[in-house]
Amino acid sequence: MQGMADAEGTGRKKQLVVVVDSTTRDAAATTLLLQNFGYTVMTVRTAEEALELISIASPSLVITELALPAMGGLDLLARVRADERLMKIPVIIQTSRPDIAQEDRCKSSGCTLYLRKPVPSEDLYRAVQSTIEPTPRKNLRVSVYLKASVDGTGVGSDLVTVLSEKGMFVKTLNPRAIGTHHTVSFMLNRRILKVEAVVLYVYGFDEGPGKEPGMGMQFAAIDAGDQAFLQEFIRQQVTPSISSPRSS
Repeated sequence: MQGMADAEGTGRKKQLVVVVDSTTRDAAATTLLLQNFGYTVMTVRTAEEALELISIASPSLVITELALPAMGGLDLLARVRADERLMKIPVIIQTSRPDIAQEDRCKSSGCTLYLRKPVPSEDLYRAVQSTIEPTPRKNLRVSVYLKASVDGTGVGSDLVTVLSEKGMFVKTLNPRAIGTHHTVSFMLNRRILKVEAVVLYVYGFDEGPGKEPGMGMQFAAIDAGDQAFLQEFIRQQVTPSISSPRSS
């Protein structure tokens, strides 16, 4: 069984992100990406709707397009920063019409980050992580369910349940010692991957992702072709497929 994105959110309360964008296709793409990252998302088309929603919902983050009908993203940012109830909410501005002067105005007005559309999934992930997560992660992580063999012991009860470009979480009743190196084999989309990995941390029952025992491992050596295959798999898992035409 191949995966849903961001296994890290399994045991935590989902944070709310408000997306403000009048372009239907862009709003849908951003929303699906954020949902794949494990966040709860509410989408509105105008700054006025956003202000009303923000005052009620108290989101962890607002992501707004710069160009909006009537009140623009910069004006929305100013209203948020001027309101004592809202002023601490991070605001990320993204736009398909980048302009250096506008970027400078946004930053001087207190925007948290300024992103240029189209925003790659990895960049959006890192932006959101760095903005609202207490322990930000740089690499996309996806949930998987892959039978694994550790040190050639044969495929048994060990499973790879989280994958990133740099490592994995192996669910196992026999976690190895922290700092030790091991060979792990698993099948991903009919391709057998064999990696060398080092144990970074160990979880007992009710501690790991999904409250499962096991070990977090960082890749120490992986074939370049396997690395590219893994990266493409992760991108496909988190990147939404939006085929509808752009509309405003």
